[in-house]
Amino acid sequence: MAVDQNVLVLGATGGGGVEWGTVIFTFITFVVLLALLKKYAWGPLKSIMDDRAHAINKDIDDAHEAKVNAKKLEEENKDLLRKTQEEVQTILDDAKHQAKVQQEQIISDANVKANGLVQSAQAEIQQEKQKAISDINERVSELSVLIASKVINKEISEKEQKDLVDKYIKEAGDK
Repeated sequence: MAVDQNVLVLGATGGGGVEWGTVIFTFITFVVLLALLKKYAWGPLKSIMDDRAHAINKDIDDAHEAKVNAKKLEEENKDLLRKTQEEVQTILDDAKHQAKVQQEQIISDANVKANGLVQSAQAEIQQEKQKAISDINERVSELSVLIASKVINKEISEKEQKDLVDKYIKEAGDK
């Protein structure tokens, strides 16, 4: 079989068959173009797409991890808040108890002090009463002596005696 030289020549027109030269040239050009596209377009583009896919997957994983951590922190915060509320309630209960104890102590101390003051005042009143009785007795005896000395010095009528007693009682009352 003899190959026609015109078959391999580009643009050669022959007698109506397939122009193998054009087909082979087109195929080689296509393969070269594919190699160039793969190296300079698809390779970097695929690398960028892979990097982007990796970054998106990493962001999704990070978001999921952040969500898990947020739930964990939320639970920890709830526990901490509950414990803090319990501690606050315990402190308030202790403070109320201490306040009640102090109130009872203050009332008890005040009652003791008041009772002491009442007893002291009663003792002072009793002393003043005794002193007043003593003073009255002393004055009555002075009056009796005065009246007796007046009666001894002069004899007086019943009316004069009554006036004299009233006068000395009035004098004793003014002192």
